[in-house]
Amino acid sequence: MAEFTLRDVMRELEEGWGEYVGQFNALSAEAQAAFLKKEEFETFHDLLAHIIGWWEEGLWVITGILDEPGFTWDERDTDTFNRELVEKYRSWSHDDLLLHYENVREAMLGLAAELPEDALTNKDIRDWLYADVIEHLEDHRIV
Repeated sequence: MAEFTLRDVMRELEEGWGEYVGQFNALSAEAQAAFLKKEEFETFHDLLAHIIGWWEEGLWVITGILDEPGFTWDERDTDTFNRELVEKYRSWSHDDLLLHYENVREAMLGLAAELPEDALTNKDIRDWLYADVIEHLEDHRIV
């Protein structure tokens, strides 16, 4: 895992994830299809559902760690959880999903802004922020 700060997390949420939908929409239809095929998602809606769901999970875990000493969570099987997320949001309209994406992104940004810098000394908080924000953007970067 690379070294990072809370400012790095906030920058990725503001810039990387903040511009994500627009970057996808700027692609040609052919480039969008190629990107989704590479990402192994049928639709952009499904990819956003996946991203949102992991952010929600991260928010829940990090908030739990901060609020409740000894907080624990069950590790998720990634493939199963990803399928559940796609199904969970399948019936949402695209506009509602985009609004939810922005709301959850803002919630992640607010959490990062409120964390003390020493929060990153907690391995679990550090790992969740890195995985959900920084690494996840690298995994799904639109190029």
